[in-house]
Amino acid sequence: MEIITRDNKRINYDIKGTGQPLVFIHGFGGYQQIWTDQVDFFVGQGYQVITYDQRNHGASVRDQRLDAISVLIDDLKDLLDGLKLDDPILVGHSMGASVIYGFISKYPDYPLSKIVAVDQSPKMLNTPAWKYGYMEITRANYKLRLKMHNKETLNGIDDNVFWKLSVVKKQFPFIKDDNLELLYDHARKDWRQSLLDCKVPMLLVTANQSPYFDGEFAEEFVAENSNLIHVSIDQSGHVIMAEQPDEFNQVLLDFVK
Repeated sequence: MEIITRDNKRINYDIKGTGQPLVFIHGFGGYQQIWTDQVDFFVGQGYQVITYDQRNHGASVRDQRLDAISVLIDDLKDLLDGLKLDDPILVGHSMGASVIYGFISKYPDYPLSKIVAVDQSPKMLNTPAWKYGYMEITRANYKLRLKMHNKETLNGIDDNVFWKLSVVKKQFPFIKDDNLELLYDHARKDWRQSLLDCKVPMLLVTANQSPYFDGEFAEEFVAENSNLIHVSIDQSGHVIMAEQPDEFNQVLLDFVK
């Protein structure tokens, strides 16, 4: 199924089940199928599950001018408005979590029920005063460093997810080099104030073996905002929901129910 955005672009989405809406948002270079292990589980728990491919990803439109995460934030708003969801719960992984950080900053009064951010620091660039960015990138080296390929997972992902992704990756290839400006804009953002100001219950899920982020960043915000809680998951790299799906699903269920 598709929605049409405010700038007349097509966004592909899938919706299953009935109940309170859970909207899952993939990261940079991702596909909605990364949430395969969550869909049936949460439908079975009585939730309506919505997944979608962000612009320039999966089965959604290819926009050669896409160079800012603000466009993806507005796409999320258009999806929520188009589907007329009541008190949705947003779950975002990696850049999908940053889309949520930006969403609550741009639309602070939007009626969300809860928020879940999976392995994504709100500030990617490291500085002398901020050591919780992406790997070792700084303003001086981030463009060069982000072009490089890094192993995301600890021991790979669940077979069921792997095969679903294999099909869509062949059908809808993601070309990283065509989307570097989006990645650079994502890296330059600083969403720390969004977390400090958040008035919606938010769960920060981090991975103990993430190759990208030190999960201790979450403790910085939990200490400052009582609406935030932090859960770390062991034996997982960056793609927690597909590396440790059973534990992730239980953590998420405990938070949303």
